[in-house]
Amino acid sequence: MPAHTLDANLTNKGKKRLALCIVGKVLTSKLVKKDIFIDVMNKVWRVSGGVDIEPIKGNVFAFYFSNEEDKMLVLRGGPWSFDRAIIVFDEPTGTGDVSNLKFNSIDFWVQIHNLPLICLNEEIGISLGSLIGEVRDYDPSVTVDGSGRYL
Repeated sequence: MPAHTLDANLTNKGKKRLALCIVGKVLTSKLVKKDIFIDVMNKVWRVSGGVDIEPIKGNVFAFYFSNEEDKMLVLRGGPWSFDRAIIVFDEPTGTGDVSNLKFNSIDFWVQIHNLPLICLNEEIGISLGSLIGEVRDYDPSVTVDGSGRYL
């Protein structure tokens, strides 16, 4: 069969769609019921432009957003879970080959409690946080609740 070149407009449309896509994997040994998962995630996220959720394979799903704001709202709003299983996201690149996605990291907010006053600063907060993983962000406010002070 002869090789064919895709129309540039079709390729550009695919690139735009891929830029608004994230792929998620529900980390559980049980097979997720696709219809229920899609229904629940649409209700939980309630993004302004909506999201198209397409099952890929097993517990892996593609999420196509209509705008960057909705995509970032979901990525920043996590961690997300379904039926007591964490959902790990990855952003496809290049042609969007899902087999290249790793699903090997997730962001969590961490609170560090019972620090002496001398340790309530950004440098020590980042240093302590880096002991358990990569520190992506830091909240500079010191919070006090019933359990004491924490960063």
